[in-house]
Amino acid sequence: MLNRSKLPLATVLALSTFALVACGSDTVGTPAATGTPKSGGTLVLGENGDEPACLDPHQLSTTNTTVVGRPIFDSLLWQDAEGDLKPWLASAWKVSDDGLTYTFTLREGVTFHDGAVWDAEALKANLDHMRDPATKSPLAAAYIAPYKDAKVVDARTLEVRLTSPYSAFLNVLAQSYLAMISPKQLKESPASTCEHPVGSGPFVFDKWTKGQSITYRKNPGYAWGPAGRSGPAYLDRLEIRFLAEDATRYNALLSGEVNVIDNTPPASVEDVKANPDLAFATIDRPGHPFSVWLNTGRAPFGDAKVRQALTLAVDRKAIIDSVSFGQWKLATGFVTPSTPDHAEAGRISYDPAKANTLLDEAGWTAKDKDGIRVKNGERLTATALDTGVNPQNTQILVQAQAAAAKAGIELKIENVTAQVSSDRTSKGDFDVSAGIWTTNTADVLWIQYASGNITTAERRGQNTTRLDDDQIDKLLEQARKSTDATERAAIYGRAQERLIELAPAIPLYNRPSLVSSQKTVHGLTWDYAYGAVTFHDTWVS
Repeated sequence: MLNRSKLPLATVLALSTFALVACGSDTVGTPAATGTPKSGGTLVLGENGDEPACLDPHQLSTTNTTVVGRPIFDSLLWQDAEGDLKPWLASAWKVSDDGLTYTFTLREGVTFHDGAVWDAEALKANLDHMRDPATKSPLAAAYIAPYKDAKVVDARTLEVRLTSPYSAFLNVLAQSYLAMISPKQLKESPASTCEHPVGSGPFVFDKWTKGQSITYRKNPGYAWGPAGRSGPAYLDRLEIRFLAEDATRYNALLSGEVNVIDNTPPASVEDVKANPDLAFATIDRPGHPFSVWLNTGRAPFGDAKVRQALTLAVDRKAIIDSVSFGQWKLATGFVTPSTPDHAEAGRISYDPAKANTLLDEAGWTAKDKDGIRVKNGERLTATALDTGVNPQNTQILVQAQAAAAKAGIELKIENVTAQVSSDRTSKGDFDVSAGIWTTNTADVLWIQYASGNITTAERRGQNTTRLDDDQIDKLLEQARKSTDATERAAIYGRAQERLIELAPAIPLYNRPSLVSSQKTVHGLTWDYAYGAVTFHDTWVS
């Protein structure tokens, strides 16, 4: 089954209607508005404890980036519920036949929160900022890696040139990680983008109390939403509170302390659905499924047979069913089904007997008194990093630990902060980690597994597993350069088959956004490029 990525090769001229509810087999709609929208009031969102260290979208790669950044920032393009790309800050675009030149016509009448004007110079400044090594972009720079330069044709037209064809270029420009920052701020006070972000979005950044909350106020002059109702937000204010504990977040919703919660505890979803005062909505996030990542750059997982053995030893379905209470879908590969260019490929199975055979073949034939395999006097031991931010992740690692022990692999769990985990994984100072990579294109495989994305002293890459495989590199480069959707999906299918052989990670589940709200909240919408809740059209009765 293929989901096509629609890459417009002709000029796109008009704004289209923005769907206010999610649709399709992987979504359950957001609560529909009842009655006439009402302006005013404050909405409080309870978010989990994954608080970003910086609010500059070009410097971020954390899970909550879209939720905390989208109120402030607009993007060049918008991805709708069907996966189609629509105008936003760009009113039209065209692509050259060779795929190397993109010409953007920019929307008129847009201003940033500091009064700066949106024009071709502003777009060029943002692209240059993403690529600038001084920005230390962990994500945006990788997403526009083929960007060569840009030429200002006139105030409303920018010609962007690439070093090579890049099939995902328009898709990634719809992501919040590549949203537009005020060119005035980039020029006059670039060091302030983390603490006091300035965008052009429906809300203006107000205050950030570290470890507690971020508050926003309405941008009264906002008139350039992606489609549909382009006027100002209905809400006067928006507050995002970071509530790390699942129980705390859920109880805050029940008590009315918050109006909406993201990351609803899976164990509470059925209770929310049964509560007449609450509403529930969900959407599957595109990109790479939540996975256990294995460091292929050092022992013991430098050996593919050991990686394959651990994958076969883990009963993924049993773990996911027990941890998610039926709210998550088992991953079938290295790209989620909601991702454009997704293709089914191969099979990841549960086979403890084969796992034992592979470990024997790898030379781990002896066992010590604890049942842990030994080779050349060394125990088959690995350590998993656990941040504790998400209790379900901890449960997954604990169950993986038990499965590994049955195969004779000792898997220790080390508790660290999110920042320590991020630093150590980027340096390759780890054995096992766990996480998810959400993006709206199958090019996530290039981000996660191309050898050029291994972190070096010069740049921070996102190849967490440190996989270095010529075949994977070639396939992913071919896919990036292909402008034929059918061919591209087939290439990604072959790449996934190769990844199943190499086993650099254990894909576990396709992570959904689980959003619960009070029935007094209306008009919640999705950022479909990420699968995150947004608040431009939200109002409270």
